[in-house]
Formats: sequence, structure tokens, C-alpha cells
Amino acid sequence: MSKTVNEKDVPAEVSHTNLLDYPHSIIWRILHGTSFLFGGLLFICGSCMYFTDVIANNDRALEAGGWLYTVGSACFLLADIQDWLYYHIGFLFSSSKVNDSQSKPMFRNRLRRVAINVNYFTSNVGSALYLVGSVFFLPKFADSILVGDGLFIAGSAVIYLSEGWKIVRLARTSAENANDTSFRFQNIKTNIQAIFISFFAGLGGFFYFVGTILFLPQYTTTDFGENRAAGLFLCGGIFFTLAGLLLQYCYYCKSRK
Repeated sequence: MSKTVNEKDVPAEVSHTNLLDYPHSIIWRILHGTSFLFGGLLFICGSCMYFTDVIANNDRALEAGGWLYTVGSACFLLADIQDWLYYHIGFLFSSSKVNDSQSKPMFRNRLRRVAINVNYFTSNVGSALYLVGSVFFLPKFADSILVGDGLFIAGSAVIYLSEGWKIVRLARTSAENANDTSFRFQNIKTNIQAIFISFFAGLGGFFYFVGTILFLPQYTTTDFGENRAAGLFLCGGIFFTLAGLLLQYCYYCKSRK
């Protein structure tokens, strides 16, 4: 679930500022920011469907929860695919253009680009695992619920590891020297908003990782067990939503160049 990247993730590496400051077009920001925020909000709503009181009072709660997770996962995947296209193809929907002489990365940056590419790929994989796993949460696939649990556990692990990787990259990304990849506290200060977005998203993945493990049949034999898992799901959805809200602030409220 990739949210934002630093200037080293820009295809042409034309900027020495945080990419959150880069002038994305309004179309890019609406599609990317809205997709991710909706994903978080839908995960919150979906999580609420798994509390025992909700299930007892609504015969279709589990079906609603499965669909809310499925649509929310699709929103996350859409945002991740947009990030991937932005990195690979260029400034997708951006008002800025780069000339050919600037768009050819130097040889020494190729390994770094491969690492960034893998980081994006893992984000897409995590969201895709969420999407497929969510489908198995639907009551019609009740016999395959363990498949859904397994996919959700794997997706959550991929997501929080991917977001942790992003934080490490941001801490090693200098706004002054594109070739300086050393860990510096100044880099953290420069990229603090991007780091918090990844931090919140990583916590979201972590809570779903633990919550889905505790959602396995052997741990949900009592109301307490089910509510415990649902509570962890809810915490995960809240952290995903916090990441989405911070992204909205960066896209629409922060002074942009």
C-alpha cells in the first residue's frame, strides 16, 4: 500500500525536494488520495461487521463485511497501481514534463531503482493478497475461510514490511545530494510527513496481521475471541485511514510549489 515517495522515486529524478511537494495534477491527487482514503474508511466499516453484537442483530453482517473489505482492498490496489505507473511510466497525469536528456538514469542509480521497483511491487502484492483474501470472507465461500485468512495474513505481512522498507529508504534519502544514501536525522525531518504516512499504513498492516491470526477458528470459539479479532481489525482500519487523512493534508492543505 504505497502512499508517497521521495524524489528518488521520480522516473527522471528532476527534483531535490520531497515528492509530496511535487506539483501532481489535481486529477492525479484526487484519484490517488481518494482511493486510499476510501480504502481505509471501508476497512473500518468492514471491521465493525465482525463484532458479535453486530452479527447477532444483522443476518447480513458477514456478507456486508466481506464486500466492504473487497471494495476497500480494490481501492488500495488502485492507489498502488497508480504509484507503480507513476514510477515506471513517468509523471502520470502530471502537469510537468521532463525532457529526454533528463529521463535517462545514470548507471550508478540502476541498483537503487531496482530496489525501489521491488518496494513498489511488494506494495501491489500486499494489496492484491488483501483483495483476493477478502473475497473468501464472503459467506458463500465459508468453506474456504482459511484460505481468506491465510491470504490476509500474508498480505498484512507484506504491507507492513513494505512500509517499513519505505521508511528506511526515506531516512536514507537526502534532499540536498541525490547520491547520498546514508541514514541521517535531517532526512527524517525533511521527509517526516511521508514517513508518518508509511508508519500509519505499516501499523495498519501490523494490526491486521495479528488480528487475522487471532481470527483463525481455534481462537474465535468465544465471543471474546471474535470481538478481540474485530477490535484489532478496527485498529488496523483506523491507522490506514489516518495515513489517508495525512495524505489528503499533504495533497490539498499543505502549501504546494
